Amino acid sequence: MNISRRNFLWWISGTLATASLFAAVGCALKEDFVPPGDSAETMNGKQLPENIDLEQVEQTYKEIMDVQLQYYNQINNVEIPAAEQINACFRQGDYLFKENKMDLDSSTFLEVQEEICKTIKAAQPEAPEALLKLAEAKEFQGDNLQKLMEDIALLNKKELQEYISAQKLDQRTGLKSEVISFILYMSLTPFYSVYTEKVSEASDDFSIWRQGYCPVCGQTAVIARHRVEDEARILFCWLCHAEWVFPRLECPYCDNNNARTLRYFYVDDNRSHQVHVCQKCNYYLKTVVGKTFEQEQLLKMEDIETRYLDMLAEQEGFKRPI
Repeated sequence: MNISRRNFLWWISGTLATASLFAAVGCALKEDFVPPGDSAETMNGKQLPENIDLEQVEQTYKEIMDVQLQYYNQINNVEIPAAEQINACFRQGDYLFKENKMDLDSSTFLEVQEEICKTIKAAQPEAPEALLKLAEAKEFQGDNLQKLMEDIALLNKKELQEYISAQKLDQRTGLKSEVISFILYMSLTPFYSVYTEKVSEASDDFSIWRQGYCPVCGQTAVIARHRVEDEARILFCWLCHAEWVFPRLECPYCDNNNARTLRYFYVDDNRSHQVHVCQKCNYYLKTVVGKTFEQEQLLKMEDIETRYLDMLAEQEGFKRPI
């Protein structure tokens, strides 16, 4: 199955984006037993979009992850702050990149970016040829690259797309801002992941961090898992792969802890994939429940494979935080 240029762009512009097709299946709303303080629903009697064929999209993303892993294993010159400085930031609720700049090896970054562009183009032949020429833009030349990295270090997805448009990088390259931001983030991931691993070792695995955004790069968590051994909620950063504990009966986006306004739902009998919603801020968090999840998979892939839950949550009036 070939994916059209339009679907390619939609795949890129999603959260981790997916060009999946959807079909409607029927369901019904019914009460189900849940632990005290949790409110759960199964979705019946509603038009539910469901993934049909994600094989090509998943394969493309896995190949991108292979590129990231290849360079992750080569990056060894990353410096982090002292443990005392790290913990001081965490106690203040400040993520590390807010106060500490990460120096990237420019030549390695450009290699990663080039390989990711080639990977996407090879997997998606109808993707624009301009992908292969992105590195020719002035922002990626010489000292400009370091300035670009400094400019975008603290930006979320929406802000990065706005930055790209303001700089007219999309117009000059012929690529949409969503596409460029996706490539930039995927190219940064190996560097950020190495940094995160070192920070985790130095700071006792983020044990004192209690925010809904990442302790390292500041990106907002959009997916979580319940740890098998103790059912603790673990938030996951889609960019640097940091993981940290966050209270289950609290909204990570507005700190609401009123159990009456916190609930979750799942589709039919698939309790391993849930959508946790806050009726105060109307944001939702997709969650993989480890007790009913037989195989451990990277949560990034789970986010792609459960895109239909995003569609359903939006139909119910809830919003993804980014």
